[in-house]
Amino acid sequence: MRNITFVDRVEVPGVTTITSANLHLYDVDDDGDIELIIGHWDLGDLDPNVASVCPNGSLLILKYGRVWKSCCDLHMVTCVTAGRLCSKEKPSIVALCADSRCCIFDATSKGESNDASLSLVCNQQIACNAKDACVLEGGIFFLPHLDVLKDGPCDMAVAYSDRIVRLFRWVPGKSSGKGTGELVLLIKWELAGQISRISLHSTPTMSNLILASQPGGGFAFLQKKFESYEGRMCPTLVYHPPKITPNQNMEMRTWIVGSLKSNLSGVADYLIGLCLADGTIHLLSADLQKSGTIWSVSLPVNGELFGLSRFDLTSDGSDELAVCCWDGSTYIFNHEKDILHFPVGQTCQAFTAGRLAMSPRRNEPVLIYATCEQSTLIYHNLDVQSIPSCSLLHALAAQPDVMGRLQQFSGHCKSHYESSLMRKLSIDFA
Repeated sequence: MRNITFVDRVEVPGVTTITSANLHLYDVDDDGDIELIIGHWDLGDLDPNVASVCPNGSLLILKYGRVWKSCCDLHMVTCVTAGRLCSKEKPSIVALCADSRCCIFDATSKGESNDASLSLVCNQQIACNAKDACVLEGGIFFLPHLDVLKDGPCDMAVAYSDRIVRLFRWVPGKSSGKGTGELVLLIKWELAGQISRISLHSTPTMSNLILASQPGGGFAFLQKKFESYEGRMCPTLVYHPPKITPNQNMEMRTWIVGSLKSNLSGVADYLIGLCLADGTIHLLSADLQKSGTIWSVSLPVNGELFGLSRFDLTSDGSDELAVCCWDGSTYIFNHEKDILHFPVGQTCQAFTAGRLAMSPRRNEPVLIYATCEQSTLIYHNLDVQSIPSCSLLHALAAQPDVMGRLQQFSGHCKSHYESSLMRKLSIDFA
């Protein structure tokens, strides 16, 4: 494990959330720059003499490190997501509330340049106590009674606190008004345990498989088809039980993220990252039929781990895993089990990692924290070239043109010592 310190950060005071499902990164206005979506619970006024940035529950959009657009009076926002849900032509922002409301917004509307409000597309009652949501972009799901929609917009999967995952689809309204319509329930899966996170996963033969985490390190694939069970038609669910280890708590909360990209030869291209709250991290290769552990590590954490995320920190085409602890300790893993440790120095209650635009036309890797001090921290300009520590010899040897240059320079050395050193380096790199 290598310790590291990141310095460049932006702090947004008065903006926070208490669940990682309320942090989402997406290009909400279709300008090529990725924004940060924050759903805020109504925590009440901590100081009655100071005006709240997030009154009565809010949805905030941060652009270039500042609050850009917002919508207030949503009460308890439990999770947010974004994607091309209502139209393939432009993105939508979704805020799900504890009172069953689903609010869909459009941030692409061209209003006044200083307009900080979001355009409300839909406000619909669907189901109470949503925990997590994701939009299945590019997914096609066919049902006989909805065959007119098979080439239409995307679907949205929502996990709830009653162990239910529901799949919705946007159905355009019959009126000529643009953006009118409603969400229609397609499928409902009932799982055995509580769901902490849902994610999407692709294999060489299938794409947009829905993953749902299960307590103790288990997970399930939720298929968009039906099968016969005890004389009735049920949605297909493929359960992968947890890898049991000594002294493991089978009720431990589990986070999951699918479709990890890898550029390593011999490594499967359908990897899954899995994290238990007690500090156990697994890297798995999994499809519908089987799953296997590539490696596993247990971290000596002081509190629970949460907010497992994937992002390409080193810009090498391979996804790293990032996870946070209550005390702010952040751990970043690559596919070879190398670990970076970054202590934030503040207690945190929500976390995510990904790519965000801190300046126009520059999406970069970032670490995002919602702290217990009622602020949001965005660490950017991370500039990490390698997860493990790397010596100068290894760094030079990885460059194919180094050998030729060393051999060229060795013939122009003025002293016998310099010439011998250059020849030795050339031999070492050969």
